[in-house]
Amino acid sequence: MIDKEKVQPLKFKEEITNNCIMSKEIFDEVVVDNFVLIENAKIFMNYLLSFMGERNFVIILTDKKGTVLEIVGGEYILQKSKEDLNFVKGAMLKESLDGRSAINLAIKQKSPAQVCGDEHQKPSHKSWSCYAAPIMIEEEIKGAICLSTYTKEFNTKALGMVIASAKGIENQIKNHIKTLKIQEQTKYQNAIVENITEGFLTIDKNGILTYINDKGSRILGINKEESIGKHVGELVPFKPIILEVLDTGKGYTDREYVLENFKGGRYHLLKTAIPIWDEDGELIGVIDIFKEIKYVKKMVNSMVGAKANFTFDDIAGKSSKLRQSIKTAKKAAQSSSNTLILGESGTGKELFAQAIHNRSARRNGPFIAINCAAMPKELIEIELFGYASGAFTGGIKGGRPGKFELANGGTIFLDEIGDMPISVQAKLLRVLQDRKIVRVGGDNLFSVDVRIIAATNKNLYEACKNDEFRWDIYYRLNVLTIHIPPLRERPEDIKEITLHLIRKVNKRIGKAIKGINEGALKALEGNCWKGNVRELENVLERSMNICDEEHITIEDLPEAIKQKHSQEVEHEGFQEKIKLMSLEEMEKELITETLMYCKGNVSKASKILNVSRNTLYNKMGKYQLSI
Repeated sequence: MIDKEKVQPLKFKEEITNNCIMSKEIFDEVVVDNFVLIENAKIFMNYLLSFMGERNFVIILTDKKGTVLEIVGGEYILQKSKEDLNFVKGAMLKESLDGRSAINLAIKQKSPAQVCGDEHQKPSHKSWSCYAAPIMIEEEIKGAICLSTYTKEFNTKALGMVIASAKGIENQIKNHIKTLKIQEQTKYQNAIVENITEGFLTIDKNGILTYINDKGSRILGINKEESIGKHVGELVPFKPIILEVLDTGKGYTDREYVLENFKGGRYHLLKTAIPIWDEDGELIGVIDIFKEIKYVKKMVNSMVGAKANFTFDDIAGKSSKLRQSIKTAKKAAQSSSNTLILGESGTGKELFAQAIHNRSARRNGPFIAINCAAMPKELIEIELFGYASGAFTGGIKGGRPGKFELANGGTIFLDEIGDMPISVQAKLLRVLQDRKIVRVGGDNLFSVDVRIIAATNKNLYEACKNDEFRWDIYYRLNVLTIHIPPLRERPEDIKEITLHLIRKVNKRIGKAIKGINEGALKALEGNCWKGNVRELENVLERSMNICDEEHITIEDLPEAIKQKHSQEVEHEGFQEKIKLMSLEEMEKELITETLMYCKGNVSKASKILNVSRNTLYNKMGKYQLSI
């Protein structure tokens, strides 16, 4: 909206004092709005003026409202048009004031117009002939171009030249818009290509590099700007496999490739090549996309959940033995040295391993666990080290990485390492020494950055003495050693572990058990737990499934635990009763209870009482006891 206070009246002649000229501030805003129109019209205005001859012609450009944007012409004719026609930058050529004019007709009717000599209504205009044409973009008027000559005579070629100039301006603007769109699209495409994690390059049909992004230039070890226009074979110290696509016309997807550039950089890549064809079916180039396989592995590990879920806060128990194990494990977490965890099955060796990983500097890397005892000897080497393409019949095309490669940048947990075959131990030694692996059936050497945590329930020292385990591996693994005590050696932890496991199992099976009563807890504390915490969790899950109350009772426990607990209670009651009797009463009661306990078996009772059968028979006679 134009501010009327910023519009100043013309003062050239009295008859045009009502015409207005915009203030410089307002006109500058109009120029900005019509910048594309002005810049693309100038060349045509100057060309038209030179073609028609500068002496008697003036050419103006207006916006769609009839505001004068640009004027060209000779000095005399410019001054004359300024006085007669009000052709001055910023002038608003109103139809109501100017009457019938070529500019107003062209804008209003959206078609070319001419008004010559006496056809003008204003006396000052009758000495002029004017020819105007609208400038249209997609059926929308953007402005008008007008050629005016200081003569009443009709010029036969003037209108045609003005129309041609208007068309030229229209085409120029359209091309300008297309160019802007292409530039914008190119900018977006470049932004996308430059910010992807993959290397990206294109070559033409002759193998000339036509584009490469920053990531690609870093992997190939080349200067981006200096390399464009050179043959791709000159840029790397090997024959690029992308050139095969130019020969065969066949692309490929996710081909594994190891690359070494002129700078000595070595990259393990997955490459995809896409041939580009023109409309006639001719191969005109190739797109090459290559990504470092470590990022692919990271994504795969993230998707399959190759991570540690437990921390030291998840280890329940406060016994001195357990606290010492946790203290050692926390020190191991601060180190990158190999760690060996020793403990019986079910004590929570993997729980400790995950806690160490999550407290270490590798906490954001993968955590890969493999049970060396749960896998056939023929497969464990493939699982650990992977295999190359064509290593054996039935293998995946392109091969497959092993657990050590997948654990790159993180931790690998080798559970039950004492069961690892001797033949695989020899290959493991190389990883422990050099942190390098070779896939089964392959010859490429891959570097792996892994922290190794091993665990076993075996005595590895004895295994080494019996030639069942390699001494060199034992000494490399046994840098930091953590001993996890069995549950039977820390009965004081059973209550805390039980409550922790109840909360855990509740979530898994959808129950709401609040705890365990004293009788049932005492029964658990009296059990030997050969299967350790794993056995305890199994017993609790079974008990929780059949429990109908808020707390687990003795009746919910397995029969074996109930019977053992019942025997212990009877034995304790028997001992308490003895304390209250006289010596002879105690002896008589003891023999009576023992015989009942042994169901009259004198031989068995004599063994329990630690006396001979004859002595027991004499005592039975003394107290008049019968079987």
